[in-house]
Amino acid sequence: MPVRIEKIDSINPDPRLIERAVNFIRKGKVIVCPTDTGYAFTANALDVPALHRVFILKGRAYSNPIHVAVHSMEAAAKYAHINKIAEALAGRYLPGALTLVLPKKEIVPSLLVAGRDTVGIRIPDNRVMLKLAELADLPLTATSANLSGKPGTYSVPEIIDQMGDDFDAELILDQGELPVHEVSTLVDLSVSPPQLVRQGKISWLEILQFIQSLPAAG
Repeated sequence: MPVRIEKIDSINPDPRLIERAVNFIRKGKVIVCPTDTGYAFTANALDVPALHRVFILKGRAYSNPIHVAVHSMEAAAKYAHINKIAEALAGRYLPGALTLVLPKKEIVPSLLVAGRDTVGIRIPDNRVMLKLAELADLPLTATSANLSGKPGTYSVPEIIDQMGDDFDAELILDQGELPVHEVSTLVDLSVSPPQLVRQGKISWLEILQFIQSLPAAG
C-alpha cells in the first residue's frame, strides 16, 4: 500500500495534521518530515523498536549514530548535559544547521548513539519539525530520508525514487521542494577544546572564532 502523503504549509502548518503526525510518532511509527537540510525520517528517539525501523529503512549501520531534533535547549537538557559553550552556540546559531554533540543522559537509548556516551542535538530551522517536537515533547530522529550512501532528498519525488512508493513509513509531510542546503555542521562539545566532527553549512572557522570570543568559556 502506498505511503500516505499530506501537503503541509511551511509557514502555517495545519495543527490537525501536526497532531495526527505526533500520534503516529507516539505509537512507534516512522514518518517523513521536512527540515532545514532536507527531508528526514522522524520517529521517537526514545523508542527502541521505532529506532530499529529507522535503521532498517535507511539500510544504516548500527555503528552509525542518529542525531535528534528538539524544539528548544530547555528540551535538549532532558536528554543531554548542557554546558556554557552549548548555550552560547545555541543562542547564536539555533534554530539552524548546527548539531551539538553533548554528553548524553541515561534516558537516551544506546541504540540511538551506537553505544557512545554522547548524543547529537539539533534545533532545525523548520517550523513543521519544531511544531512536531514541541507537541510530541520528545526528541525526534532527524536522519535524512534516503538510503545510506545515496544523496539526501529535497522533494517527495526524490524520496519515492529512492524508497519506492510503499516503503514502511506511516506518513510523508510534503512541504514541496526544499532548498538544497549543505548538511548541518557537527561540533563535539563533550571534549575540551571543542572539535569539528563534520563541516557543513555553518563555517567551523566562524564557530571557532565565536567560541574563542566567549568570556570564561567552558
